[in-house]
Formats: sequence, structure tokens, C-alpha cells
Amino acid sequence: MHAVMFAFIVFVPCFFLGVTDSHSSNDLIDIPTAEITEYHTMDVNFRLYTGGGIVSRLSFGVFNQLNVGGSMDVDKLIGSVPPEVRPPVFYFKFRFYDGSDRLPALALGYDGQGYDYNHASGTYIHREKGIYLVATLETLLPNLELTMGANLNFTRTTTRDEAHLYGFAGVDYSITDQGKKVLSIIGEYNNLSRNTDDTILNAGLRFHPAFDLDIDFSFSDIMSPRKTDPERLIRINYRTKF
Repeated sequence: MHAVMFAFIVFVPCFFLGVTDSHSSNDLIDIPTAEITEYHTMDVNFRLYTGGGIVSRLSFGVFNQLNVGGSMDVDKLIGSVPPEVRPPVFYFKFRFYDGSDRLPALALGYDGQGYDYNHASGTYIHREKGIYLVATLETLLPNLELTMGANLNFTRTTTRDEAHLYGFAGVDYSITDQGKKVLSIIGEYNNLSRNTDDTILNAGLRFHPAFDLDIDFSFSDIMSPRKTDPERLIRINYRTKF
């Protein structure tokens, strides 16, 4: 059922909006792609979530194929109650293969940022990606990019540290007007494993009002197996040279 809804949300609009010329984004909603921030470019994004919280991330293109940066979660930043600042975490991505017409681009990375903080456990419900390997390839339709990958994160329990291996997959389809990207339809399956309760389905739209500015409107955890309500998210992405 989830697979059918995922296909409907993401693929059906593609046949009504036409074919365009575009490229992949560094991230979809929660999952990375093999795309990187260009050399001498800084990428900053702000993810606004339930309760007035903001997750901000900085990423720098320090070499042609390498990005480094970090992110920080500030809960209740917007509102009347005192904000809760959580420790910053490290981020990097190394694209070691640029891909070809038939083979995907490949990147290895680490992302320490989780989402949906649980005060009772002191951890995030949606765990950080941790170490990941990701592949991105344009296929099936022009400007329809498929992303697949696997990630390994570590959870500390009262008795031991546990490692968890997950898979993820996503799509990004972009629409342009006179050669300028105006809209991307994005969707993803996250935390794929034998435990279906961990699976997360996300989908959304990414608007491109300017070349260096993107604004995302997305839904997280659609049709949750945990019977939770989907979360509405807004993310602002900005790029500049340094």
C-alpha cells in the first residue's frame, strides 16, 4: 500500500508537467543524494518543524569533491517559551565517482543530525543517517533522478551500543520554464529494514524562486506504521560563493 501511494504522489504529476533540464539536489527531505555543494560555495538551509523549532545546517565546498559542515537543532526557537539548544553535529560528503550516462554518481558521507527529539529517551525518534553510501542516476524520464543508498547508525542503550543498517530510496523530478528550474517534485522512502515500523515515507514540493534559493514544503512520515500524524515541514535552502 505504501509503495502504491508513493508512486502516485511522486510519479503521476510528472506526466502532466512535461520534460525539463535539471540536476539533482544535495538532499531530498531526510535522505542525501550523491550531489555535492560546488567548490568555493557555501550551502545553508533552515528546516522549520513542529513547535517552532529550526534545524540549521552549513555545508562548505572545500574541495572539488568534498563537502564539510555541521548542523544544530534549536527547539522552540519561535514562540514564547525558552528555546532548547541541542549540541551541534558534524556533516561531510565525499563524491568519489561522478557517474556516467549508464552508471550512477556515488558518494560516501556522514550526517549526525536526527529529527523529532524525544525528551524521555534523550535521543531522536528519526535517527541520524550516520555513515552512508548513496548513488544517484538520471533514468526512465529526462530529469527524473533516482537515488538509492544504505546507512549505518549507532544507538546507545543502557547496556550496550547497537548498530543499525538501513536502506533508503528517493526520486527528484524537476520542471523548468525557459531553461530555469521552477519546481521539483520530491519523494523518498527512509529507514528501510526488516522492521517495517521504522519505515518513513516523505513527499513534498521544492520551489526555485531564484537560482541560489530553494523553498521546500513537505510532509514527513506519511501513512506512518506507528499511527502518528504526518508532520508538515518547511525548509529554506540558500547557496552563495565564498
